[in-house]
Amino acid sequence: MEGIIRILRRFVATTIFISIFLLIFNFVLLGTLVFTENYKHPSPEGMIKQVAQGLEKQVDSFQLDEQATELLKQNHAWAMLLGDKGHVRWDYHLPNDVPKSYNLVDVAKFSRYYLMDYPVYTSEHMDGLMVVGYPKESHWKYQLDFLPDWISSLPLRIVLLLLCNLALALLISIVIGTRLIRKIRPLVDGVHNLAREQAIQLDAKGIFGDLAQSINSASAILQRKTAALQDRDEARSNWIAGISHDIRTPLSLVLGYASEMEDHSDLPEEQRHQAGIIRRQGEKLRSLVSDLNLVSMLEYEMQPLHLKHIRLSVLARQVVTEFLNNGLDDRYDIELKLADEAVQIHGDEKLLLRAISNLVQNSVRHNSQGCKIIIEASLSKDRSQYLFIVRDNGRGIPQEQLAEITELYFSTRRKRPIEQGQGLGLPMVARIAKAHHGRLVLASGVDQRGLTAVMEFPVQSQNEKLDNENI
Repeated sequence: MEGIIRILRRFVATTIFISIFLLIFNFVLLGTLVFTENYKHPSPEGMIKQVAQGLEKQVDSFQLDEQATELLKQNHAWAMLLGDKGHVRWDYHLPNDVPKSYNLVDVAKFSRYYLMDYPVYTSEHMDGLMVVGYPKESHWKYQLDFLPDWISSLPLRIVLLLLCNLALALLISIVIGTRLIRKIRPLVDGVHNLAREQAIQLDAKGIFGDLAQSINSASAILQRKTAALQDRDEARSNWIAGISHDIRTPLSLVLGYASEMEDHSDLPEEQRHQAGIIRRQGEKLRSLVSDLNLVSMLEYEMQPLHLKHIRLSVLARQVVTEFLNNGLDDRYDIELKLADEAVQIHGDEKLLLRAISNLVQNSVRHNSQGCKIIIEASLSKDRSQYLFIVRDNGRGIPQEQLAEITELYFSTRRKRPIEQGQGLGLPMVARIAKAHHGRLVLASGVDQRGLTAVMEFPVQSQNEKLDNENI
């Protein structure tokens, strides 16, 4: 809905801006055309003054200079000079239908409007009244009268006119935009639902019919592909689970007989030693099958989670105790740095215990020369994430391999082969973190010495705790 409102707001703002721009542009264009056209030829007022200045009295006649004569000729105008008694004392191309004598009323009439339908203009001359006339219908003369109050309020009227135009443009843009948004809204909702992988069926009528039909087709294709992927993932997970089950049965027999042979005192020492090797390798194989099954279930989100409130600091101490009790070599030194121990997360205890154990075991397995392992736990700066960190100063992992080290060994996203081990430890930790709405971040130390693994988990707020307890 927010995107729809943003589109409407931008549409209205753009419409108002265009309306104001066109209004100003039209005013400027109109003014330019008017002034350009008017100033292309000399104004009547300017021409009559030039004619009046160019008319000089001789002894018994009047003489018009060449410049004024040329000006009258270019404008197809005529001119006459009226004396004090209203008689024509001098004329230039005076039409035949124009009288030669005028009284005061006649002069008052034509000085404002027309003389025999000729638009005329008057100017004072030292010897009388200069009159210049233009061809009929060449000029329009209007007398405009305004009240002082109206003229003084003209700026306010112009502002009100602009505001009315602005309001009208706003109203029209809102009406048009609302009608347009009403047609766009289903398309926007359809695109959002398409991103959520929901089924979509839009009405393929109207101006956006082609687009709606394309969205419907894309939705149908995505639904089919999603269903096919889910079926394939479920089949793959079931196949791995079935294979794991089929392997466990004969493997249990092998481990049982190997244990009996290893403990049988009547057998030669050589055979008992070989039986012990078979038992240990069989236990590794059983662990590998179990890990593969667990990673597969996590990968396809089919692993059930038994969630409860957990303090990771308690699990960290438990893991360290198990490693020390199982005879951890003296070459490995484990140190705990646990802060904010009272913080709890909502998670599966067995899976989180497995993730912490895998991180410690990863440092032990890949650093046969020994190393120092530091386990830390603390809140992030904004106290929204709980960080569980396992750091060692061993040989580390090359920087270019960090991006794909959490991918499964059969994944196409993994470009390099695994150098040692089955490669399920860190991928399992990454998927356990993801199952708890967190993530695993790996980083190499200086000069690629040592490895830092950080599991980030969202901290459960007090309201979420109460809701979960109520459930």
